[in-house]
Amino acid sequence: MSAPPGPAARLDVMLALYRTLAALRADFAALLLGGVLLVSVPSLLVDLLAPEAGYGPDMATLLTTGRAVLAMLFMAQVSWGVVARLGGVRLTASDFVREGLRRAQPGLKVALLAGAAVVLGLTLLLFARHGTPQGFVLQTLLLTLALWALCTLMPAVPVAVVERLGPVAALRRAASLTAGNRDRTLFLDLLAGLAIAPSGLLIQSLAPAPLLSAVFELFAWGLAATLPAVVYAGLRMAE
Repeated sequence: MSAPPGPAARLDVMLALYRTLAALRADFAALLLGGVLLVSVPSLLVDLLAPEAGYGPDMATLLTTGRAVLAMLFMAQVSWGVVARLGGVRLTASDFVREGLRRAQPGLKVALLAGAAVVLGLTLLLFARHGTPQGFVLQTLLLTLALWALCTLMPAVPVAVVERLGPVAALRRAASLTAGNRDRTLFLDLLAGLAIAPSGLLIQSLAPAPLLSAVFELFAWGLAATLPAVVYAGLRMAE
């Protein structure tokens, strides 16, 4: 009779942070190349061209959606490159981007599913009657679900990219990997939010600066792509 599985190995938070910073530094050229193509240029085009072209709300929504899809593609592309580098694979910046894009489809599907869930949550939030008990309950429920998703499904995109899984299987695999470490994955998510949010608020407080906004988006998406990949690699090695 086989022995029951032991407790999950604990994720080393400090090591994950160190590896994330090291990956951002080591893969800076690749992140810059892919980020400029998939994040910064679309951001600039939407911010600079759309208002002057006089697009209506439908076209503006289409452009914003396309911009978000390209950013999610960047996230999936980076996931493969970071995990490969942590596994000892040496990649040039062009190989990092090219191979990542070639392998990105499963991760893009998961990212799109997550994006749809966020849109649904924000839509439901519009129906919350603020200042009422029902509104408070709905807001609390949505916040709880968001925190649960952050800590449970954090490595879902790199899981899908590396293990070539469909969206549902990738979500299940991510939940299995984070079991026993969800307090730590949530802590890392919150740290990433604290690193990103102040810069975003500062940029919003300044006069419109499309180039500055594009640079901020590149930083934000680069961190959002790299950290889950590092966590996935760490959890997989511990497994």
